[in-house]
Amino acid sequence: MFPLARSVGRGGSNVPPWFSFPLVKSPHERRPAVPTRSALLEEVVPLTLDGYAYSGRVVHQPNARMAPVVLVGGAFQRQNAWGRLEQGFLESASVITVDLPGWGGADRLPARYGFDFLARALDQLLSKVAPSPVNVLGGSYGSAVVHQWVRDHPGRAERMGLVGTMSHLADHVRARVEDTLRMAEKGRHAEFVECVVETMVCTSPRVTVTRRPTIVRCLSRALHDMTADDLAKYEDNSLRLLASPRLPAGPAVRVPALVTTGEHDPLSTPALSREAASRLADARFTTVKDADHLVHLERPAEVVDLMTRFFSGEPLVGLDYCHAVERVRPRTMNTLPSPRPSNEP
Repeated sequence: MFPLARSVGRGGSNVPPWFSFPLVKSPHERRPAVPTRSALLEEVVPLTLDGYAYSGRVVHQPNARMAPVVLVGGAFQRQNAWGRLEQGFLESASVITVDLPGWGGADRLPARYGFDFLARALDQLLSKVAPSPVNVLGGSYGSAVVHQWVRDHPGRAERMGLVGTMSHLADHVRARVEDTLRMAEKGRHAEFVECVVETMVCTSPRVTVTRRPTIVRCLSRALHDMTADDLAKYEDNSLRLLASPRLPAGPAVRVPALVTTGEHDPLSTPALSREAASRLADARFTTVKDADHLVHLERPAEVVDLMTRFFSGEPLVGLDYCHAVERVRPRTMNTLPSPRPSNEP
């Protein structure tokens, strides 16, 4: 669910521990450096939907070479804490982030409100700040919001990226989420932290995960520091997830899409992510090497490069940080999807 550091009350702005990670240069970072944050115009947009306050944020890139990139993250992702991903995308586009109701500095959102409500909140923001088509990237919990929004507003998105997603709530995911809720309710916080970490991070010593010790340390510290408000939001968001076990019914999203996750993702496994891709009409799929569910933290430069190439319509070939990108045939009836290797972007 891409959980990041705790909020500090309404409108809070703590910086997550990994915001200051040193940038690991990738051979694929071929674009010129972005202007400093102070050189770009940053705009925060306060909003309310059905009485629930939330906000969006736009960092304007005056020399943009592609449509704005909208980032919708996990249930504890804050709009000002995208760090290296935001900086990377700013090299090519303006970036829009959001604290939707229920996470970050926004109001708490009861679990009875579904992902359709969150998609409405996202649409209200984008209608105000980006009336023209955008490129939208949803990560983990946020991927369900993005999928719903693109399906409901097919003309508003140029392309869609989904990271760490799934077409349905698998049994192992449901069991883990229910376990964490019981631990949180009973005040067994140390066990709660351990369970969340093991759910999102591949801990097997037999595989390589980039920056794993640092990620585990920072994630554990952020979870240990959760406030009562953070835990309440976690409960609401988890119950919302449990009540929405599948992608919403309806016609398949026809916007060009790229679905990816880390090759060692223990939560939204590659198989689950690829199945989600098969529910889309025009999807590509790949996995990032040496990464798991927290691929955006482990290999941020590579995620930016992959998605920027896709959003720009560049060929997705010859990328040594991920497995071959395949076109996924849309799933029909009860047949399993078949991969179709392609050099098409």
